[in-house]
Amino acid sequence: MVPDPGFGSPPDDDPPPAADGAGAERSNPFARHVSRVLDRFDDLWLFASVPLFAAVLEFEKVRRALGPTGHGFSINLEFTFPTPLVTLWQLADPPEPPAVTTRSGYGEPFGGGPGEPEPTGGSTGSFGSTGAGGTDVTIETAVGTVEMPLEALSMGMLGWIGLAIVAYVTLSGILMAAYVGGIDRRLRGEPIAVGACVATYAPRYILYNLVVAGAFLLVFPLFVLAPPLILLAIPVIIALSYVFYPVPFLFVAADASLLEAFRRSADLTTAGGQVLSFGLWHLVAAVAASLMLSLLVSAGGAGFLLALCVSAPLSLVLTAATVSFFREEIEDEGTASTDGFGDDSAAEADDYGWVAD
Repeated sequence: MVPDPGFGSPPDDDPPPAADGAGAERSNPFARHVSRVLDRFDDLWLFASVPLFAAVLEFEKVRRALGPTGHGFSINLEFTFPTPLVTLWQLADPPEPPAVTTRSGYGEPFGGGPGEPEPTGGSTGSFGSTGAGGTDVTIETAVGTVEMPLEALSMGMLGWIGLAIVAYVTLSGILMAAYVGGIDRRLRGEPIAVGACVATYAPRYILYNLVVAGAFLLVFPLFVLAPPLILLAIPVIIALSYVFYPVPFLFVAADASLLEAFRRSADLTTAGGQVLSFGLWHLVAAVAASLMLSLLVSAGGAGFLLALCVSAPLSLVLTAATVSFFREEIEDEGTASTDGFGDDSAAEADDYGWVAD
């Protein structure tokens, strides 16, 4: 027997909710899809190893989390929309290491005298003035931090950086294709089929990563030359993050090409509704998770290990819930476009086994 949840309301494979709770369930798509993912966690738990190992491979951040802290607790409130691969380091930053006292050319230690400023640690993509009036560029990699004057960047060095970026986005694209595609297949009760997922989706994820990296490289010189522009760019970055957050999920949920995914993403997000609600609830969940995880990471080695173990399944649930949500959104679009009311196939189960009216 098929329950009648009302127009535009997707059915649920869970026991039918009470009549007075149906509207509340539909009004919070994030909670509904998180609940569905948790019900199927036995089929998905193996994917938690992906965000776990991705976090461990950030050797520099792991070293800082396990080492002595120089600035006490590092509290993070990360306002993030859904991304294909959430790791611990997207939700928490390890504390800065203790400041190292260095000596100037005159033999006096920096920060040693009263009123003298203490040296500060750098971060990914940070920049500042050098003692000679130039600009320092700090690049944080998985194995360490590299700091150099901007004028020291040669064409050969830029070429190596470019090759490193291409290699990174390629490997990242392959991993995302297997991860997101595999989650989608398991939610539909199919084998993971890593090879098929990589062959189908990896080119799109690689192109997507190249677009994101290219956009960053285009605006980075402006931020170096005029740092105040960073503050002005924050609202633009937030807006673009929202408008295009569905893109990497539409590769799988809608089997969309790169351009089609960007177009459909803009259509979905600017229309508001369930897509806006899901994104905002994900943002709230990310803020709460980042607060908890940053406190654990700042608590030393034991806290870091606990944060690592907590963040892996949490990351999996966030990604799987987003995949489930967009799969349902695309199927609802298809049902509406065909006007299938009363059609013989209207009561058939969809890819996830949910019965649609």
